[in-house]
Amino acid sequence: MLTIDLIPVIEIGYNNQGITAPHKYPYWEHPEIWNAYHQECFEKAGFKDKLTPYLKGSSFFKPSEITDNNLTKLTIDHTQEMRDGKYERQQAATFFGGYVLNINGKDKYFPQCCGGLSDIVYWDSLSTQQKTYYEGHPAPQIKFDGDNVIFDFLVDEFDGPFEPAPSEITLSVDRYELKKAVEKAKTALQSFEKRLDKINEAEKLNIENIGKLLIWGDDNQEIKL
Repeated sequence: MLTIDLIPVIEIGYNNQGITAPHKYPYWEHPEIWNAYHQECFEKAGFKDKLTPYLKGSSFFKPSEITDNNLTKLTIDHTQEMRDGKYERQQAATFFGGYVLNINGKDKYFPQCCGGLSDIVYWDSLSTQQKTYYEGHPAPQIKFDGDNVIFDFLVDEFDGPFEPAPSEITLSVDRYELKKAVEKAKTALQSFEKRLDKINEAEKLNIENIGKLLIWGDDNQEIKL
């Protein structure tokens, strides 16, 4: 019996602080160097508390492990230009990142470039065997075989590699177990949304439906909570 978890993570960058990035790649093979680099960037950017990544060396952080101080800064920074009128709400993005697919306690697939928290709609659709577009890239090829969702992680010559590279070329996931993981992830997102509501009120950001803006995505009509 597979135990499937879909773990929300936010990608936090702040790599524009004038600090030279490490020259050793990939980050998961040199985690301590990259952890130190990210922490120095965060401190210079003004984060008050230490940020501990989900995967050592990465820029992925579980929302539940981001302190209120750090989440307040992240929220203010992420919405600053929209609130200043430099772009419209419909041009804004949810928090970057996405979801780690974890099976039996092992991470099998991480969010890729351009992923975001609103990708919960992608996972929700996969669990009901409806093909849907994933904005991150590269993206696995998806097939449905009975009640199984098949992930194919082969990439063609024009795509970059998955990072970190999946340990298996193909992965079969029971869609009913995936659906349970999706519902569990939604519950975590609802708790996170309440924290954003409090920040929105305390900081007088005056952002209408901040959870829809930063988590679910304004365009996502398919999500049923």
